[in-house]
Amino acid sequence: MALDLETLLEGAPAYGVVDARDGVVLYGRPGHEAAFEALAAEVLDASGDDFEVILLTDAAERCDRLFLAPAEPRSFDPR
Repeated sequence: MALDLETLLEGAPAYGVVDARDGVVLYGRPGHEAAFEALAAEVLDASGDDFEVILLTDAAERCDRLFLAPAEPRSFDPR
């Protein structure tokens, strides 16, 4: 099954969503670490033409956040 980005951005019990400049941050909720790690792997595999993903880690080097940047034009003007 393909990843549905719109549904992903609604959040779920395992993760929350925060709007960020030029993208969104998905963050894992306490007690749902395994589910969030599985989600992170799925999102990373699905990235490409529609969006890019940057994995963000905690002090123990575990992925606890994802930054998703859409492939559409950015809000800044690169020079």
